[in-house]
Amino acid sequence: MTLKPEEILEYEFNRAFRGYSEGEVNEFLEEMAAQWEDLLQENDQLQKECEELRRQVSESRQYAAKLEVSLEEWKKEGEVEKELARRESQMVLKEAQLKSRQIIEEALRQKKEIEAGYSEAKEKYNAFLIRFKSILHTFLQSVEWKEKELREEFTQPPDATSSPHPQEQKSGEGHASPREEISRFSLDDFRDEDYKES
Repeated sequence: MTLKPEEILEYEFNRAFRGYSEGEVNEFLEEMAAQWEDLLQENDQLQKECEELRRQVSESRQYAAKLEVSLEEWKKEGEVEKELARRESQMVLKEAQLKSRQIIEEALRQKKEIEAGYSEAKEKYNAFLIRFKSILHTFLQSVEWKEKELREEFTQPPDATSSPHPQEQKSGEGHASPREEISRFSLDDFRDEDYKES
């Protein structure tokens, strides 16, 4: 049985001989009614606070549930992004490997071309050197012969210089003289058909 403050104030006791003082009883009842009213108000306030706390707890649980769902979704998205990143990194790695292989193949091809060009240039240089030495040897022989001829001309008597040299007579028989050989010598002798540009 829950009493209200006004019920306590209105409550009446049976009168008896030599009973309690009515004033003291009424004063006590008034005090009890006031305290009871404070307790009821405090109880109402506590119930309201309790309901508010329950509501907040319910909202917190709902928020926690949403967070768990979001966390699961984030985990799934993270796994998907991780897989995508792994596949993308593999593609980038394969592309880099392919490009590096192409670069190496191109470098090897250029190396072969350079080596082939070097070998060809070396062969042409060797052929030119042989030809140059041969022409130089012929030229030196011609110079030596001319020096010998001049020396003989200066050592012979004046009447003998008018007659042709035996070798010149022989050279007049359909062959060019050494003098003519020297006059025909030029840098064109160094030019080989293999070295002329097309």
